[in-house]
Amino acid sequence: MVNPLKTSRNITETPDGDHRISGLKRRWLLNVALLLLIGALTWAMIHRSGQEKNASATPLTTLSTTAISQIRIDRPEQPAITLDKTGEVWRLTAPLPARVNRFNIESLLRTLSAPAETRIPAVTGELAKFGLDKPQSRLWFDNEAIAFGAMHPLTNQVYVLYKNEVVLIPAHYLAIAAYPYTNFIASRLFEEDRKLVALRLPGFSLTLKDGVWHRQPTDQTLTSDQINDFVASWQNASALRVDRYSGGDEIGKIALTSLRDNKEVKLHLGILAYKPEFILLRQDENLQYHFTEQTGVHLLNLKPD
Repeated sequence: MVNPLKTSRNITETPDGDHRISGLKRRWLLNVALLLLIGALTWAMIHRSGQEKNASATPLTTLSTTAISQIRIDRPEQPAITLDKTGEVWRLTAPLPARVNRFNIESLLRTLSAPAETRIPAVTGELAKFGLDKPQSRLWFDNEAIAFGAMHPLTNQVYVLYKNEVVLIPAHYLAIAAYPYTNFIASRLFEEDRKLVALRLPGFSLTLKDGVWHRQPTDQTLTSDQINDFVASWQNASALRVDRYSGGDEIGKIALTSLRDNKEVKLHLGILAYKPEFILLRQDENLQYHFTEQTGVHLLNLKPD
């Protein structure tokens, strides 16, 4: 015989348990929904604030980047850096002549259009408050200068002096203005318009004949694709950094022949070190190119995969 009391208890308890679980689930879903709503509102406020901030900002200058033909960087107790443009080609001219890193030139030129949100008239006696009495760096674009002072104490901005105004612009422009001259030297070992047609390396040589690279002494285990990839590694070699030649002794030599402007040009490289860095000297530029030790091993050894 079924106990009516026990049956009644089971019937009443089960719905209450389901009710409690259902209530917890609703509260959990409600909390998630509230978090999502708060996140959406926060994003909207930040996005709107950013739009209003950008809308209120005007370019630091009205100068056209294409019209600039010279950039000079002056810093205390540092040699002046001068970059000159001839036609469409930029070149480092001081403190030494060199090909340029075009990306960093473009970064400098973007300073001209840096967003400027705050402008106040410059008063000579108050420049020290903004670190502009003794600027950290001064960028000259032709005959117009932008002086960099102190960082704003609360925002990621820097004070600059331009045309008798103290202006706040984003701080990363100061980092660009503080680059050493080596940052403006092209990291590529060879010019883009220089095509290699022969390489004489320690132990073997490569020569391009009728569009095909040949190795001497020959190595039947090598495929043409492997030789082409090896030459491409030389053609596109890009250093970690480039410095003025330090005067160290050459411990190896590499001879190359290249085509440039339809003329055959001989080029000699000196090996200054194999490790912990592989360092090559371009004698015609008086510059040394620093690569990793592993890159040096790859550039000096042509072997089957």
